[in-house]
Amino acid sequence: MLGAFKKIKQRYMLKNLRGKERLKEIKNMDEVRTVGIVFHIGDELSWKYLYAIVMELERSGRRVHMICDQVNGQELTYIITHSGTTICHEKEDFDGWGVPHDSATDNFLSRKYDVLIDTTGGDSFFSQYMVLKADADLNITYIDDSDEPAPNVLDLYDMTIHGNGPIDLPAFFENVCNYLQMVRK
Repeated sequence: MLGAFKKIKQRYMLKNLRGKERLKEIKNMDEVRTVGIVFHIGDELSWKYLYAIVMELERSGRRVHMICDQVNGQELTYIITHSGTTICHEKEDFDGWGVPHDSATDNFLSRKYDVLIDTTGGDSFFSQYMVLKADADLNITYIDDSDEPAPNVLDLYDMTIHGNGPIDLPAFFENVCNYLQMVRK
């Protein structure tokens, strides 16, 4: 019963955030200076892929900040070594409604992003909440066509990259960079 109330409250909060006005602007990859990334804690291999991509973005002069959630008892058995990463822990950083505390998200949400990349496909309240709260010119995600997307998820994003099956991080980021390279300067 409490779970149903929680879902209703979360839907209401997301509906209120959807009304927030924002400027949608697509920049050529050469003009992108700040990148935000939303992800879930996963296995170590996924982190290594993501970290390598982030290091490449930073070597090319971009500033990257990431935020992730650790939920459903997912153990963190490796060390996240990127200084621009915020981890929202299941027990400490969320209220009873599943909303991350401001103290946990302030560092990520206080920045303006040229591009916000959600690697979760908008599959959770956390990722949808972060995408709606963040100040980003362009929101991008991956959609698994073998699953039905959650209601209204596609409305959150300016660009979606579709595939069949779980996200392949290197291919996903390669597609994002390729599409942004095609934007006129």
